Amino acid sequence: MAAPRLRPHDPTEYVKLLSWVKGAKSALEVGSRFGYTVLDMAHVMDGKGKVVSVDLPDAEGWGDALAKTAIDHLRKNIKQLKDEGYDAHLFEGDSKSPGIIESVKALGPFDVVFIDGDHSYEGVLADWLNYGPMGRTVIFHDIRKPQPGENQALEVWKLWETIREEPMTVEFLAPGSRMGIGKIDH
Repeated sequence: MAAPRLRPHDPTEYVKLLSWVKGAKSALEVGSRFGYTVLDMAHVMDGKGKVVSVDLPDAEGWGDALAKTAIDHLRKNIKQLKDEGYDAHLFEGDSKSPGIIESVKALGPFDVVFIDGDHSYEGVLADWLNYGPMGRTVIFHDIRKPQPGENQALEVWKLWETIREEPMTVEFLAPGSRMGIGKIDH
């Protein structure tokens, strides 16, 4: 298993995420960064189905050495899935690009859509509107509202607040986590 830095999730929430993906036959991840989450998601699916990743390389501009190699990790992980027999696809670019949306839509629908890309309100809303309808189950990362002193640019919680009261939603926040995950079944 790759280093925790390559899977930037609370460990307990990560186990919950994978339990929600388990048994799916197809999955889409918007915001794959290093690609280890999409790799793990594929490995808990039922069989070697369709796996799609959309990512904008170094979109967060972290600038550290590891971030500069993120796309190399992602490409390697998608190649590994192809080599293992999965119907794996990688789209490099902005998830809001009409061409990418249409290309992904042509591969759908998906059993699971995991949204973990642009964490601004406008970005996550666009991903929800563009990719949410493609999934039977949609999962969001970083649904917890940042507290004072934490990164206020994480605005997934604003969208989550508007949809969490809909039927068939579940949220999971591990004790002490600053992230949280939420899912909605259509």
